[in-house]
Amino acid sequence: MANTGLYLYGLIRSSEDMDFGDIGLEQDGKPSRVQTLRLDSIAAVVSEYGARGKILPLCRNLEPHNRVIREVMKSITIVPMTFGHVAKGPEEITRLLRRNRGDIRAQLERVHGKVEMALKIKWGVDNIFEHMVSVDPELKAKRDELFADSGTPSQPELVELGRMFEQRLSQEREEQTERVLDQFRKYSGEVKVNSPKNEKVLKDLAFLVERGELAKFEEQVYQVANAFPAEFVFDYTGPWAPFNFVELDLNKVAA
Repeated sequence: MANTGLYLYGLIRSSEDMDFGDIGLEQDGKPSRVQTLRLDSIAAVVSEYGARGKILPLCRNLEPHNRVIREVMKSITIVPMTFGHVAKGPEEITRLLRRNRGDIRAQLERVHGKVEMALKIKWGVDNIFEHMVSVDPELKAKRDELFADSGTPSQPELVELGRMFEQRLSQEREEQTERVLDQFRKYSGEVKVNSPKNEKVLKDLAFLVERGELAKFEEQVYQVANAFPAEFVFDYTGPWAPFNFVELDLNKVAA
């Protein structure tokens, strides 16, 4: 590789150099060649990148970053790096690998042969509050009391009703999430529970699954979904690289 900047996509186990083709971030107006820079049996997946300064998370940059990770994971397990890591040259990448080789090897061993599957459980109802009122007698009684005879509740009363709703919502999330996790424990070595990004998401889960168990995992998704009440929607995607299970604390790659 020429003595230029290198963009870092991820880390793999490999005893030989690998070439993934011209699929990387643009360099001189065309996709750059993605190759490995190896130290013994660990390797960084990189491509030449001449630009200096912060890389903006624009579509033209994010798309090739994600494309490389998808392509590499088709043939080998990759520990993906977050977007935007650029090193000054091969020497800096080599130092990074040497300095952190123990942690890198441990992480690669942890996720070897596994992929990430994402599962979101959502409420398939138009109005979450009205749904909770319909299934929670105490919440319904409180709502009806406040709005009886077309009255206008005070601000403190509305705050109390909102507090009760949030409490019931949180309780429902925890109960249903635990119910789901119980059904998947034997299909996944590890699970990451992410905070829901909006009110209609019951829970956002990520599972670390052996490649050989993917068919069984997907079948289990359908079985669990069919056993849940109709107001819950199961949305699963993958396989992905194990983004949610990367726990490497590498020394920063200089931009």
